Amino acid sequence: MHNLHSDIITHGVREATQIRHPIDQKKEEVVRLGYTILDNVVPPEDLNIARDRIDKVYAIQVQELNGADNLVRMKDEDIARSLLAYDEFFVRFLTYPTVLSFLKELLGPNISLSSQVAILNRPGKDIYQYAWHRDLNYQHFVSTRPLAVQALYCIDDFTSETGGTLILPGSHMFEEFPSEEFVKQQQVQVTTPAGSAIIINSMVYHRTGRNISPRIRRALNHIFTIPALAQQVSFPSMLKGRYADDPELRKILGYEWGPADSVLQWRLNKLSKLS
Repeated sequence: MHNLHSDIITHGVREATQIRHPIDQKKEEVVRLGYTILDNVVPPEDLNIARDRIDKVYAIQVQELNGADNLVRMKDEDIARSLLAYDEFFVRFLTYPTVLSFLKELLGPNISLSSQVAILNRPGKDIYQYAWHRDLNYQHFVSTRPLAVQALYCIDDFTSETGGTLILPGSHMFEEFPSEEFVKQQQVQVTTPAGSAIIINSMVYHRTGRNISPRIRRALNHIFTIPALAQQVSFPSMLKGRYADDPELRKILGYEWGPADSVLQWRLNKLSKLS
């Protein structure tokens, strides 16, 4: 086949992906490469607030454990977890329209927040996320469609100096981790300005880069899953019923998908949806 309307010339190709909308190209990148970048999704004013409040939530969590030494022992230093339960400013990161609609393109109309984590990548300091990993940890299988997708918001600029995330494109398609030679040759460092969201199939191998700049590089990572997968922590319990009446957030935060307390409660829940 010779396509007269394109620079791409093919022979013997009977099927090809069609791009009908700009978002289709982003979706194809996630399907084939395992990641893409959505530009300018976080307003500058939200970035300024997020930088300050990420640091404050982390300070609270350090105090909860009586100092950072315990976080170091459990390899959880410079990580702030479930920030929206400490500061509801962070709820807005669940519903930025461009990101939310794209996540539903990838996972389907019903999605659940598994975890919300801020990473403080400090200058000259290695953190646990420097090691290659999947965000569905310890899993060596592949699926034809994504089970989990993460929205990694760049709160500060991701550059080669600040330690932009490194990714192994296509690694979500293979069960095993590739060879050292393959990793060295094929790893890609994502560089993108603050305000972007890096969308990653959670089965893609990735890691944090080394920060050799003089500044902290913050990121805010969200893992969204199909509702069949359990949350890392129970957001409904932490929020104590807040947002349960919001038709969108009640699903994302897990009110809709949590296990029932009894058979009777399970059936009553189903009946309530039929009314």
